Amino acid sequence: MARHMVGDGQDVYRVVLVSKAREWDDEQRRHVETDDTVTEFYGPYNTIGAARGQRTFLAYVDYWDDEAKETVRVMKRGVVSCRIQKAHTTWEDVA
Repeated sequence: MARHMVGDGQDVYRVVLVSKAREWDDEQRRHVETDDTVTEFYGPYNTIGAARGQRTFLAYVDYWDDEAKETVRVMKRGVVSCRIQKAHTTWEDVA
């Protein structure tokens, strides 16, 4: 599937997700977090809104707090940080 990319001199965005690395623990029979981190890149996206939507999906969980009577957003378990980066496109001929 081809992606619709932007033209020359326009901005594109990507999501950078940093999360704790996990490894399998035979004794506990489950994955456990380590002290290392893993960085993943998602995109490119043509708009900042598309990148923000992906960031929300990847990094956050919303839940209803009955005491505060409001929706609370917290980072998903294992997520260290999630940010958006912007690049400026330049197209050139290749041989």
